[in-house]
Amino acid sequence: MAVIREGLGGLDYFRKMVAGEIAPPPMLALLGIRLIEADEGRVVFAGTVQPEHYNGMGVAHGGYAATLLDSSLGCCINTLMPPGRRFTTLELKVNLTRPLTHEVGEIFCEAKVVHLGGRTATSEGRIVDRHGKLYGHGTTTCIVVDAPRGTLEP
Repeated sequence: MAVIREGLGGLDYFRKMVAGEIAPPPMLALLGIRLIEADEGRVVFAGTVQPEHYNGMGVAHGGYAATLLDSSLGCCINTLMPPGRRFTTLELKVNLTRPLTHEVGEIFCEAKVVHLGGRTATSEGRIVDRHGKLYGHGTTTCIVVDAPRGTLEP
């Protein structure tokens, strides 16, 4: 089960994940997606499409790219959150510009915060290969969520 930031600010939490001190969420582990960089307002995830990610057309299902973008877009916003405060996806816009296949090799999704407000935040991200070729891009609007009742978070 994934740790839900238990008293950590977002940036500390994600840096611990990059360092291997905290396990990634199960969905990312399932898809082989890894957080490789975390800074204030910016994250980079990486992954390699596998044949088991393919749809009936012989390319990665759009949900793979959407998951990569959703994770990156939300996490870059959450790098700016103090303990006990976090955002979650309210709206997600994904643009797929090229098909993703195993032959593309490792891909990267960098996301950066565009706006951080009291209740909502926005970010934008891009999926590229090791040469910088664009495979998809997207934006998100996130909304602040309170810690569930009964948790240890302040």
